[in-house]
Amino acid sequence: MGYALFAQRKLVLDMQLNTAQMLQTQRANEQMALATQHTSWDQNLSSMQASLSQELAVMYDNLAKADDEDKEDIQNEIKSRENDFQGDVDEINREIYQVSIRENAIELEVKRLDTQVTALEKQLDAIQEAEGKAIDRATPKFAGLQ
Repeated sequence: MGYALFAQRKLVLDMQLNTAQMLQTQRANEQMALATQHTSWDQNLSSMQASLSQELAVMYDNLAKADDEDKEDIQNEIKSRENDFQGDVDEINREIYQVSIRENAIELEVKRLDTQVTALEKQLDAIQEAEGKAIDRATPKFAGLQ
C-alpha cells in the first residue's frame, strides 16, 4: 500500500473516529439530562405525595370533627382530591416511563458507539503500524543504503 493510500485511509478513519467520539459525548450529555429529568420527576412525585398526605390528614381530622350533614361534603372532597392526585400520579408515571424509554434507547446507542469507537481505534492503530513499517522499509532505499 502506498503512502498516499495510508494517509487517505488514516484520514478517513480519523474522521470516522472523531464523529463517533462526538456522538458519544452528545449521548453522554443526553443521558445526564435524562437522568436529571428522571430525578426531577421522582422528586416531584414524592413532594406531591407528602403534600397530599398533609391535606388528607387535615381533611380526615375535619371529617372526625364534622357533624353528620357536613361529613358527606368532606368525604366527597376527600374522594375528589384523591382522584385528582391519582390523575397527577398517572401523568408523572407516563413521563417517567417516556424518560426511561429514551434512557434505554440512548444506552443502546452508547454501547454501539463504544464498540464502533473501539473498532475504529484498532483500525487506526493497524494503519499507523503498517504505515510505520512501510516507512521503515522505504527509508534505507531513499537514503541510498541499499
